[in-house]
Amino acid sequence: MNQKTKPAHHTETGFENRHPLPDPVKRSFWRFLRRRYFGDDTWPKAKHQIGRIPTETPDHDAIHNPNPTRLQVTWVGHATVLVQYGGMNILTDPVFSDRASPFKHLGPKRYTQPGLGLDQLPKLDLVLLSHNHYDHFDLDSLAKLGNAPRYVLPLKNGPLLEKAGISPDRYVELDWDETHHHGDLKIIHVPSNHWSSRTTKDRKEMLWGGYILEFPDGYRFYFVGDTGWNEALFTELGKAYGGIDFGLIPIGAYDPRDFMRNAHCNPEEAVEIMKTMGVKQALAIHWGTFVLTAEPVDEPPARLASACKDARISNEDFIAPPIGATRFF
Repeated sequence: MNQKTKPAHHTETGFENRHPLPDPVKRSFWRFLRRRYFGDDTWPKAKHQIGRIPTETPDHDAIHNPNPTRLQVTWVGHATVLVQYGGMNILTDPVFSDRASPFKHLGPKRYTQPGLGLDQLPKLDLVLLSHNHYDHFDLDSLAKLGNAPRYVLPLKNGPLLEKAGISPDRYVELDWDETHHHGDLKIIHVPSNHWSSRTTKDRKEMLWGGYILEFPDGYRFYFVGDTGWNEALFTELGKAYGGIDFGLIPIGAYDPRDFMRNAHCNPEEAVEIMKTMGVKQALAIHWGTFVLTAEPVDEPPARLASACKDARISNEDFIAPPIGATRFF
């Protein structure tokens, strides 16, 4: 079942209008580029970051022989995570390409390689796509994954997925707060404080967001997707869906704040998401892979550790492991 209608929450009754924040992209894109390349901010260069982010060999035996009663996650890099629980293999926002860009030789380049190769993945059951930005929705990677898994994605992104060769009967599009059942697994598409676009002319034409997964045994998993901190939004989401066993929460791409605060949360705000949503344990994503913003590439986990200490959250409960690491919960 693929809904092809306009996203309902782009109407006057939507989350955006109930909890408005300044539009993260109403600031001129060209002004941002001028600041990026000609401003006073010091931006890291990808070629200088190679080797700065720790890596670890994945637990290939566990990946191909997972314990169905225990959650295991392998951080591939950025927002790409292999999630295994309840006999299911789930991949989030698969990006294995060298650049997060529509161009082969321009745009953000990887400075850490994927912690797990496409050929090292187990047979996938599900692929969750949060939104259509190039660092989350990579057509080349999706084409290589092919039609074997089922895809879950926000409304109006299906035609883009089909450009990667994915058949319409292999995906489902969801509106915010809409539920889809994959066997006994319940998937809820929830809002995030972000936006969508592939070009300068399609801003917010397609939906975006995160996912809450409810497994048959009651275990609850939250893939936040990409988001800025919005207290009203996450308070409402916490009341509706709070009480999460494990979450994937972004911590990077937050400076300069005047441009990024409404699109990407910083580590301190990631901790606020964890607290507000009642997430018991979490893995930090959206850092250590591409130079997207101005903060030092190794700053996010250091700030996360400090924020967790201030909030009296154990470092073992909100982890920022090496790329490639397999962890068990």
